[in-house]
Amino acid sequence: MLDILYIEDNSDEADIFRRLMGLMTPSPSYLILPSGSQAIDYLLQQGSYQGQSPRLPNLVLIDLKLPGHSGFEVIQQVRASSRTRYLPLVVYSSSENPKDMRRAYDLGANAYLIKPESYHQVSAMMQQAVDFWLKQSRSYVP
Repeated sequence: MLDILYIEDNSDEADIFRRLMGLMTPSPSYLILPSGSQAIDYLLQQGSYQGQSPRLPNLVLIDLKLPGHSGFEVIQQVRASSRTRYLPLVVYSSSENPKDMRRAYDLGANAYLIKPESYHQVSAMMQQAVDFWLKQSRSYVP
């Protein structure tokens, strides 16, 4: 089972995420995809993933500003599919714009996290997110 799908195009952010996941015990399994288009293909089993059965994650962390399809478009398409409708989708963005937050929630995001500035703050936030979404909450699987 895949614990986390992280959709992030910034390689520095992805490296920080990798390091933090490696420090956790137990270390969650994860996949990082660098574009909204790749994420949609992966989650909806289309494009290069057509005919495959990629593992659905227990949690999707998604940036909003992505190449190809934006994070908003990913959320919209994921929520429109019966296969992925109930996946936990958590926006992880540097945007503090209330319009972005409102739009993300309107499209079906489960939560909206603003990327902290310091490594220690990122570490604490990721630990809390993993504890909540992977250990404490239960996803609905039809």
